[in-house]
Amino acid sequence: MKISKIFAFVFVLFNIFVFSGCIISDVNQSNTVQTGGTFTSTLTISEMTAENSNAHKGILCVLVPNDWTFTSGSFTSTVGVGTMEVNLDPNPPYGDIDTIIAAPAGMKWVDLISNVGYLHPANVVIEVTVNFQAGTTIGTFPIGYASTVNTLDMMKSINQQDVDNDASWTDTSMNHMVTITGPAAVDEQISGIPSDYNLSQNYPNPFNPSTSFTYSIKQSGNVQISLFDASGKEVKTLVNGFRNAGNYMIHFNASDFASGIYYYRIITNDFVKTNKMVLMK
Repeated sequence: MKISKIFAFVFVLFNIFVFSGCIISDVNQSNTVQTGGTFTSTLTISEMTAENSNAHKGILCVLVPNDWTFTSGSFTSTVGVGTMEVNLDPNPPYGDIDTIIAAPAGMKWVDLISNVGYLHPANVVIEVTVNFQAGTTIGTFPIGYASTVNTLDMMKSINQQDVDNDASWTDTSMNHMVTITGPAAVDEQISGIPSDYNLSQNYPNPFNPSTSFTYSIKQSGNVQISLFDASGKEVKTLVNGFRNAGNYMIHFNASDFASGIYYYRIITNDFVKTNKMVLMK
């Protein structure tokens, strides 16, 4: 039986002259990601068939929300390493996954291809890591994937079941739910140029799970606002970058944090201040 997977990315580097495929053995990833955040998934697969003459590249088709963007990918194995890239071929020789598994409304298939293929023995183990940037749409989505090699008509023999089928040329796994949540902090400018620097006390305080506070920047420049737990460990960066002079408000959601005392600190070229907030769930 296949190990349960929430979000998977897979490729294989082998010839298919013998009718035997890959087995997806493990996938590690988070269940949630914030809007605009990075989603990283690592999967382990075993390629059962040896490739002694033709080093075919690996193919990864990933079903994701429409506003997600592929950012990077890599693979490692005992026979070599490489990267995963967007496949720009409009007519890929392995076939069109959209004609076999239609993408639900609001989702799309993203085709990725390994930058290189390797000759290898049977039962080689490959680990793949792929990164996507989430968009702005929140909700829970049925992520899916399909893997094969860049060989003619691979999609004609596709395993769409939850059990292993090593006779299939292409392997799939569908309906692995991922929840996209709103940002932990929203930073917005609320008025014009203040006469001084300031960091207000958050309100409400204590809070559960959301609170807000304002900060004022007298002169344009770099601003850093960080959140620390009671031990002094930094647990979240709320602001980190250039800001024009002005008054700003931060709306902070602590749904993913444990109850306790936290400190938030602002640092600019001319101003440093720290305040305390209390999260009570």
